[in-house]
Amino acid sequence: MADWILGALDWIGGRARWLLALGVLVAFFLPGLSALLRPWLAPIVALVFCVAVVRIDLGDMLRRLRRPGHLGILVLWSLGLMVLTPILLWGIGTGLGLPGPHIAAMVYTGVAPPITSAAALCLLIGLDAVFALELTLVATVLTPVIGPPMANLLLGTAIPITAWDLALRTGAIILSGGIAGFALTRLIGEQRIAAHAGAFDGLSAIVMWLVVVAVLDQAGGMVLARPIEAIGILALALAVNFGLQTATGLGLARLRPGEAGAAGLTMGNRTVALYFAALPFEPVFALFVAFYQIPMLFTPLITGPILRRSQTE
Repeated sequence: MADWILGALDWIGGRARWLLALGVLVAFFLPGLSALLRPWLAPIVALVFCVAVVRIDLGDMLRRLRRPGHLGILVLWSLGLMVLTPILLWGIGTGLGLPGPHIAAMVYTGVAPPITSAAALCLLIGLDAVFALELTLVATVLTPVIGPPMANLLLGTAIPITAWDLALRTGAIILSGGIAGFALTRLIGEQRIAAHAGAFDGLSAIVMWLVVVAVLDQAGGMVLARPIEAIGILALALAVNFGLQTATGLGLARLRPGEAGAAGLTMGNRTVALYFAALPFEPVFALFVAFYQIPMLFTPLITGPILRRSQTE
């Protein structure tokens, strides 16, 4: 039975790029499963982080984080992620004359940390997963300090949740996933994990898909009720995600080629659902968060080749 499961996971891992792209489309037609998984969104996100941690050499990562210069670069990059990016997106949205809710969705994207599955996506594509995991950790820790004030500054309305509550929620997800990943690494052993890398890729793909299904709760009905507006919001989500990924990856290709691909992936793929869970329900933002899952799971297929080339130039 175990061999059959490992074989199935390995098969999924070898086709993860295509299956993730197909899976995000299938997820829209599973409203019952979405409603069932929605209350479990935080634990599922923690599980994604756990699976990513299992695949990382934690000893090497900790040695890198202990270097002041390296940690300083991660802090500066986090500031760029959650300070410069929202200003840029706010400026673009305002310049284009987009409606207020659309601009707000762009700003909330800019002040969100990278998705917890960034390292898992990097592993699937062949990018620097350790850098992505380090950046996700540092940016997530800084999010309660940077995110709400930046959103308040640009939008003029405070996020109705304290920085302390936000820190507790995000910290619990990251910490629980990290501890579980470390425990599994010790239990299974690094050699066995390396021997079944394809199976862990398959497990990562399944868990990432479950996150998407949970976020898409109620999205299908909203699309049917407002199809024209939904198309516009979909276009906005695709432009923001793929635009940030491509511009960052290509822009850093010559300056930091080894990290350019992972930097681009983390720049575009953000945990926007973090603010979706914290804010009162707003239909435009709800659809934007739902649609933002599409470019995330299409990343290995669409921007993956571009990001992979950027790290070798």
